[in-house]
Amino acid sequence: MSKKSLIAGTLILTAASFITRLLGFGFRIYQSQVMGAEGMGLYQLLFPIYMLLWAASSAGIALAIAKMIAAEVSRGQEGNAVHILKVSLLISLPLSLLLSVLLFIFAPFIAKYYIHEPVTELSLRILAFCVPFMSTACCLRGYFQGHQQMSITALAQIVEQVARMSAIYIFASLLVPMGTKYICALGVIGMCAGEIFSFIMSFIAYLIKKRKMPLQPVTLNHSQTLNQLLALSIPITANRFLTSGLSSFENILIPINLEKFGLTSHEALSLYGKFSGMALPLLLFPSMVTSSLATALVPAISEAVAMKNKSVLQKTIGRAIQFSALIGIGSTTLFLSFSEEIAITCYHMADVGILLKWLAIICPFLYLQNILTGTMNGLGMQKRTFQTNIIGSLLCISTILFVVPHKGIIGFVLAMLIQSGFVCCRLLIYVLDFIELKVDLNHWVFKPTLAAIISSFISLTFNHYLFTCHFSTTLSTIFSLLTLGCTYVLSLLVTGSLSMKDVKAFVGAH
Repeated sequence: MSKKSLIAGTLILTAASFITRLLGFGFRIYQSQVMGAEGMGLYQLLFPIYMLLWAASSAGIALAIAKMIAAEVSRGQEGNAVHILKVSLLISLPLSLLLSVLLFIFAPFIAKYYIHEPVTELSLRILAFCVPFMSTACCLRGYFQGHQQMSITALAQIVEQVARMSAIYIFASLLVPMGTKYICALGVIGMCAGEIFSFIMSFIAYLIKKRKMPLQPVTLNHSQTLNQLLALSIPITANRFLTSGLSSFENILIPINLEKFGLTSHEALSLYGKFSGMALPLLLFPSMVTSSLATALVPAISEAVAMKNKSVLQKTIGRAIQFSALIGIGSTTLFLSFSEEIAITCYHMADVGILLKWLAIICPFLYLQNILTGTMNGLGMQKRTFQTNIIGSLLCISTILFVVPHKGIIGFVLAMLIQSGFVCCRLLIYVLDFIELKVDLNHWVFKPTLAAIISSFISLTFNHYLFTCHFSTTLSTIFSLLTLGCTYVLSLLVTGSLSMKDVKAFVGAH
C-alpha cells in the first residue's frame, strides 16, 4: 500500500467516524435523557457482552481476511480473494450461530450471576439475534479492507449509526414507560438494528463489486486456506476474546465496588452510567483518527513486511506514532481546559465534566494503544499483544478490587491509567525494537506539550475575558474549542513538532 493509499484510507475512515460520532453524540444526549443515568448504566454493562461476542465470532477472522486478501490482491489474484472470503464464512457463521443460541439459552444465568442485574435478561436475548449478522458483516468488511477500499467500511459505519439511532427513536415512546427492564432493552434493539443494516449494506456492496471484478481461477487449496485463516485468526480471537472478557469483568466490578464505597445500587449504576455512557464517549471522540489509522495500518504494514521494506515500515509507523502523540496531547489539553463546559453543553451535567477532567490524562496512552495494536497485528506479533493485554487487564482488575472500595470512581480512573500506561509502554518497546526505530521525545512529547500549554493559555484567556462575557455557554464553549484547536495547530507548526511537509503528507498532497 502506498503512503497516499494509507493516508486516503485513514482520512475516509476518519471522516466516516467523525460523521457517525457526531450523529452519535447528538443522539447520545437524547438517549441519556430518555434512558436516564441508571438506564445508561445498565446498557453500558451489556456493551462488554456485545464486545465479547464480537471478539469471539468476528475480530480475529476479519483481520485475517484483510491480511490474506491484501496479499492476494497485490498479486492480482482476485479469484483467490473471493475464495478466502467464502472459506472465512464457513468458519464464522457456524460459530456465530452457536454463540447466538448459547446466549439466548443462558441469558437468565448470565443476567443474574455474571452481570448481577436480572433485569438485563430480556436485553441479552434480544442481543443474541444480531450475532450472525455482526459476524458476516465483519467478514465482508475484512474483504474490502484487504482491497484498501476503506470507503465501504466507512459507509457501513454511517449506516450502522443511523439505523441504531432510528430504531431507538422509533421504539422509545413504546418501551420507556414500561420500566427499567424495557429501557435497557431499548439500547440493545438499537444495537441490533445497526448490525443488521450494516450487514445488508456490506452484502450489497460485495455483490456489486463481485459482478464488476474479473475473477481469475482459484489457485489456493481449500484446506490450506482454512488452516492459514485459523492460524492467523485464532491468536487474535483469543486475544480479543480474553481481553474483552476481562474488560467485561472490569465493568461489572465497578458498580459492585462502588456499593462497597458506600453508594446505593441506584447511585452506583447512575454514577457508572455517567462515567461510561457519557464521560468516556466524549473522551474517546478524538480517537476516531487513531482508530481509523490503526485499521488502515494492518494491510499497509503486512504488505511492507511481505516486501521486506524496512524503510517503509519505519516511515509508516514513525509517522503514525507522531500523529497519535499530537492528537493525544492535544486531547488531554482540551479536556483539562474545558471539561465542565463541554459536559454542560452536551448533557447539562457539570459532574460529568469532573469525571472527564479526571480521565483527560489517559488520552495519550489510549490513543497510542490503538496505533500500536494495529501495528503489532500487521507485524504478526499478536501473541505479545495478547500477553500484554492480559497483564494490563489483571492490573486493572486488581486496582478496582483494592482501590475503588476506598476511593470510589477515582479508583477506576487510576485503574484505567495503570492499564493503558502499562500496555502502551510495553507495546511501544516491542514495536520500536522490531523495526529499529528510535524514540523521538522532542517531536513526540516535549514540543507538542509546549504547544498544548501555549494553546490552553490563549484559549482560556479568550474564554474568560471575551467569550463568556458576550455569548451563551454553548456558543462560548464552541468558540473556545475552535480557538484551542487553531492555536494548537499553529503552535505545533511554530515549535516545529509539525511541519508543512507533515501536513501535506497527511492530506495526501505531493
